[in-house]
Amino acid sequence: MNRIKKVLLGLALAFVCVITLASCSKISQSYADKINNAAEKKEYVTVADAKDALGDEGFDITLAGTGVLLAVKGYKNDITWAELDAKLDALDKDTKVEAIIIGCFANNCVSAAYISGTAAEVEAKIAELSK
Repeated sequence: MNRIKKVLLGLALAFVCVITLASCSKISQSYADKINNAAEKKEYVTVADAKDALGDEGFDITLAGTGVLLAVKGYKNDITWAELDAKLDALDKDTKVEAIIIGCFANNCVSAAYISGTAAEVEAKIAELSK
């Protein structure tokens, strides 16, 4: 009986690990690389697909499929830009923040940049890339 419990517990733990890995955020260098590689080949990731991939963390700043998608790991898009800015400003100066900014044109993702660093570094890079 004890052995069966251990096997079931092991299977449950494995299931949780699989679910956790499957729900990993697309705010990563590999997702930025995927978008950039596809754009190089003219096999673009669509804005709709990128928005789905970013999920609740994706801020859509596009008009008719042209503009920018931005996601900051850990921050859902149910807040305003001012609230996001205030939350990033309130972080400890050594807190690591990860973000992705995706340039979009005609409903296609044409470029992406993954940004990782302190909140101040990430904010500065986003501002630089948004110009």
